[in-house]
Amino acid sequence: MSSDSPFYSRLSRFLLSGGLATSLHWLLMWLLIQSGTDATVATGAGAALGACVNYLLQYYYSFRCREPHRVVFFAYVQTCVAGWLANLALFYLLFHFLLPQAAIAQFCTTGLVTFLNFFLYQKVVFHARSRS
Repeated sequence: MSSDSPFYSRLSRFLLSGGLATSLHWLLMWLLIQSGTDATVATGAGAALGACVNYLLQYYYSFRCREPHRVVFFAYVQTCVAGWLANLALFYLLFHFLLPQAAIAQFCTTGLVTFLNFFLYQKVVFHARSRS
């Protein structure tokens, strides 16, 4: 597979879009923690904001979807719920049992959830609904 293949092009767009959405997730998480919010609640709220921004970026930019939102959005919401729950569970386990610093626990969680999301978007949400 060459680096200019549709797969790598889509993966690059996915990572760029996801990186922007993740930055917003982290920013809100940090702001909430600074205001005294529990770290697990803060990451949940950050993930929800990131999911909204991410949908628009993945739909229009990463996967260049041609289906109407009413067709794609429900599948996206389902995968977001799975990713959001995975984010909460992984963060909780890492933060409370292995990595007591919220930023490090969230960094590891983000990496794992990224792989899950790309797989789900490819197989469930945007499959056969996009153009490279």
